[in-house]
Amino acid sequence: MRWSKLKKQLEDFICPCLRSRVEFWVTNYRKAHDQMGRAYITVDRNEVINMCTIKKEIAVFNAEKELKDNNEDIFEQNYFKQNRIYELLRREGFSENILPEIAINRSINDMAHKKVERQDIFAQYDFFESAERFLNSPIEESLESDNAIINVLAIIDRRVGKRTLSKIKNSIKNKSKLVRYFYQLRCEAEEKVFLDNGGTEID
Repeated sequence: MRWSKLKKQLEDFICPCLRSRVEFWVTNYRKAHDQMGRAYITVDRNEVINMCTIKKEIAVFNAEKELKDNNEDIFEQNYFKQNRIYELLRREGFSENILPEIAINRSINDMAHKKVERQDIFAQYDFFESAERFLNSPIEESLESDNAIINVLAIIDRRVGKRTLSKIKNSIKNKSKLVRYFYQLRCEAEEKVFLDNGGTEID
């Protein structure tokens, strides 16, 4: 999907109280490998999350090295013969003599990606993939997703009302810093609208 169309669809889903405050942006680095770039989200024109492909690839590389250095016993070849990735590779027809090494490398890469994503470090491609999944999933599923980007898109979604925001309050405490930030932003914005309309602040 073209970025202009994707951007419009995402912004059409933003709740009224945040529609003029939250914006999505994409920048491509023309001289970078594979046209790598970044996606970022701003609130009141201030950047709050920078999803830079180069930054994430560096973080993944360092995480892979740390995993290899600190978990040598975990990556024994016999262990990976029971591994899900090992079995998938075997079905793909890879030779038995190289299967363990490939399975180990793929598993380390997968673990490294998950580790840096728990730190709210994402690439531009993560944003695109998450946005597509969000647009093609029920809002309830997006709220329960373990993907922080999808969580953010769901929390600021106009289909999510105050009752749902209150219902997910406890589960948000276990989410990443990024998700907690947008949850607080949404709740504060909703409260402001309520007060501006003559309501009484609720403790």
